[in-house]
Amino acid sequence: MCVIIDANLASRVFSDPAEEHFSPVIDWLVGGGGELVIGGRLATELDRLGEPRRFVRALLRAGRARLIPETEIAEEEVKLETTGLCVSNDLHVLGLVRASGARTVCTLDKALQRDVRNRQLVSNPRGSVYTRQSHRHLLKHTASCGRLPKRRR
Repeated sequence: MCVIIDANLASRVFSDPAEEHFSPVIDWLVGGGGELVIGGRLATELDRLGEPRRFVRALLRAGRARLIPETEIAEEEVKLETTGLCVSNDLHVLGLVRASGARTVCTLDKALQRDVRNRQLVSNPRGSVYTRQSHRHLLKHTASCGRLPKRRR
């Protein structure tokens, strides 16, 4: 599955070296066929941070990150706002989740975690949250994110 890294964790994930809990994310993005998904306000937030900015730009150049158009994210944000179900103030991240098809979000924000896991907000497949090393099983591709591993012949 493609992964979205919330700005509240970006400095910990993209530190050199990455914190122990987030080293599987970096390993997956750099050498394991993973893909970072960014866009809209989250892309702007990540661009303001030093080390994360350099890492994200390197991933974009290497084809390991995908930028989702801001208009697609904004459409999803409007839909989310009208539901009245969101408990977090991170509609931009939830909009990115829905617009991109990525269903794994790295975040420590408890309210955002609840929203990502809410079936009424994120479904087909359901959203999941990566917060520690034991969640490495969440780092995989599904059809929803638009990128599947190449099949072996």
